[in-house]
Amino acid sequence: MNLHRLRCFIKVVEEGSITKAAAALQMTQPPLSILIRKFEEELEVDLFNRSGKNLELTASGKFLYEQGKELLDVSDNTARQLVEYHEGIRGTVKIGCITSANLFIIPNVIKRIQEDTPHIVTHVKEGNSSYILNELRSLSIDIGIVRTSVRAEDIHTSTLLDEPLLLALPPNHHLCEKDSIEIADLQDERFLLPTTSQGLGIADDVIEACQNSGFTPNIVYRGTEILPMLLMVMKGAGICFVPSCYNRFNSPDLPKLYPIASPLLQTKLSIITLRNRYMSSVSKRFLALTEEIAEEMMSILND
Repeated sequence: MNLHRLRCFIKVVEEGSITKAAAALQMTQPPLSILIRKFEEELEVDLFNRSGKNLELTASGKFLYEQGKELLDVSDNTARQLVEYHEGIRGTVKIGCITSANLFIIPNVIKRIQEDTPHIVTHVKEGNSSYILNELRSLSIDIGIVRTSVRAEDIHTSTLLDEPLLLALPPNHHLCEKDSIEIADLQDERFLLPTTSQGLGIADDVIEACQNSGFTPNIVYRGTEILPMLLMVMKGAGICFVPSCYNRFNSPDLPKLYPIASPLLQTKLSIITLRNRYMSSVSKRFLALTEEIAEEMMSILND
């Protein structure tokens, strides 16, 4: 169906005459009359009853008028939404991230998106690095946020946030009173470490630091989530290392976090995307906002 002819037909109906419709459309009457005739021929129906002086819609004409208005509304909305999608202000972005990113970064990004571009829908899948990589490669997500270092030819990695690791100690632990804690002070402790599902992660850095200090850590637990480990620390099950962002909880139900004086242990939060994969404008906007939030967090950490 020719949408231009449909628009002209609707204008004729609403104006009540071809003369008035032609003036509204900035046309002369004869070309508009010919256009309406061709439209009827195109559809193979009579839209107007021309037996009298006034134009009167046939039953088919009434049906087309009602349906045509809805069709043009859908067409106009689709065109507008297509422009918005192209400009990155409408659409859906699918994110895969680890828990810490979903706790401390994603909420701020969502808030910023809702303030600037409320027509963007964010679909988040949370999991470990291996899961996120699989989702990225299967095209189930657009962007991944992981803490492990990923080295693969098909993956592009960029550092989002670089932050120190802090030590979580049980309440009333003897090291809580120490002015400065070093890795060597932890030789007799029980270690709770996160499982590294892909590449190198926090556990690898901690183990290496312990070995460089002359001992092998006594690992009594490995898990995929940091919050359960913090609760275990509160119960005296051992010690653990967490990114400094967890200091934001400041909850009496969680252990106090302490800096390590030597060696200084850092952890990186990274953005991963598939190389040579088309990235939509919506995904680019989300990525830019995420980097903006991370930069703000880095500024706070460095103050």
